[in-house]
Amino acid sequence: MVKAFISYKHDSNPDVLLADHFVQYLSQQGHDVFIDKQIPLGENWSTVIGQKIEESNFFIVLLSENSVSSEMIIQEVSIAHSFKKQRGFPRIIPIRVAYSVPYTQMPYKLGAMLELLQDTIWTKDGDEIEIGQKLNIAIGQDEPFEGISSPVQNGNIVALACDGNPLQSDVKLVSPLPAFDPQWLKELDAPGGEAVRLESPFYIERPVDGEAKAQLLHQGITIRLKGSRQIGKTSLLARLYQHANDNNYSIIYIDFQDMDTDQLKDLETLLRYLAERIADEQQTNGSPNSYWQGGLGPKDKLTRFLGQEVLEQLSNPLVVIMDEVDRVFAFDQYRDDFFSLIRSWHNKRAFIKFKVWRKLNLVLAYSTEAFSFITDLNQSPFNVGIDFNLTDFDRAQVEELNWKHGSPIQTTQEMNSVMDLLQGHPFLVRKALHTLTTQELSVEDLIIRACDEDGPFSDHLQYYLWRLNKKPELSQAMKRVIAEKKCPTDLLFYQLRSSGLVHGSSRDNVQPRCGLYAHYFQKHL
Repeated sequence: MVKAFISYKHDSNPDVLLADHFVQYLSQQGHDVFIDKQIPLGENWSTVIGQKIEESNFFIVLLSENSVSSEMIIQEVSIAHSFKKQRGFPRIIPIRVAYSVPYTQMPYKLGAMLELLQDTIWTKDGDEIEIGQKLNIAIGQDEPFEGISSPVQNGNIVALACDGNPLQSDVKLVSPLPAFDPQWLKELDAPGGEAVRLESPFYIERPVDGEAKAQLLHQGITIRLKGSRQIGKTSLLARLYQHANDNNYSIIYIDFQDMDTDQLKDLETLLRYLAERIADEQQTNGSPNSYWQGGLGPKDKLTRFLGQEVLEQLSNPLVVIMDEVDRVFAFDQYRDDFFSLIRSWHNKRAFIKFKVWRKLNLVLAYSTEAFSFITDLNQSPFNVGIDFNLTDFDRAQVEELNWKHGSPIQTTQEMNSVMDLLQGHPFLVRKALHTLTTQELSVEDLIIRACDEDGPFSDHLQYYLWRLNKKPELSQAMKRVIAEKKCPTDLLFYQLRSSGLVHGSSRDNVQPRCGLYAHYFQKHL
């Protein structure tokens, strides 16, 4: 029997209604169709999701304005796409739900994973009948899916929101992304006067913004930007990117989270990849090939290439932004060598002989405590330069953001309730205010439904539950934090804190990052 998996956003209609319709119709046609509502209570939710996607022959994903920013939708599509690359299935069928944004404007890598696939669009009641029939033919007869063509609207992108969402001149308030989408950074300096701007009405500027911008314009500076997941690191990096661009600095943005595992397999491969990226973005005269000849090690090769082909050719400083650089911490066979290379670039600026290196400004963004992984901090960049630590919003900043949304939180008591629930978590506060503004939900209802499986935060909570269930030791540590406000080990404490689930100064002084996490994970772990 052919198996199909349907991926959809829980708290969004008509997504839920369409998912239910396709499950019922395709099941009646004799197909084995899975939807996550079928997971029994007590089952390991993330394990079942991964297993069902792996077993499926077809993966049907409903794309709507709300679902494309869903953490779980993106995760499920990524899993299906990975299996498709490895073994040729499941076949992925996108169904647009009254959503005509081109794939190139969808968040993160979602569009890149789906853009070559035949899709279809639902625009009105009744369309689901024809779509269901075409799905049945594709699944039952293993035929190519015949999409129902509909024009894709190419909107005029005029600016980027605080989360990297592309804003169009005629678009209403859009659902916030869970993290800044860096794929749009290159649009900030597009040629021909077509560059977009970071002009979100919902961005809350913190003191660190101005301080980091001022430091960036110094020559030969190293900036370290630390903060947990969804704290706003990449949003600030985007503003530093634009600030450097406005001052005619050259910029290279490298997102380590975006790299394939193959590009990180060893030091030689990683440094050669970085050289190729630099050469491509700076349009260097010399190729990395000529520097990769001879007996020098890869660290010396990249250093010579960067110095001679880039820094010596520039009149203004070069800003190299390394986002999520702590991903390298996982590669213990070369992490010390890699970070000692970055430290050597920092140190070169002190010598007249290497004065060209004063043109290099480094910005490192990371979540994990370096001293948990680095053998000798003095041979790394993590104890030099200017250190900025991002924290959650305080009450005044939440009140400002509420005002920017039209003040859906109206009373002091309501604000107290929201602060108790979310504790200034930037993404969750934005999500709450967006929900209150667009769904005409009361603050009381938001609080009551906060932990529901189809509630306003369900997608976010289920994504974290999926991550915790993948690592039982983290799951157990989180349970202990909730029960005892203690963590079993320093390493688990730092892992939970960097992931954005807890806050505190040590393993003996730690608690869930917000009341929402405490309530939800106490029930589900």
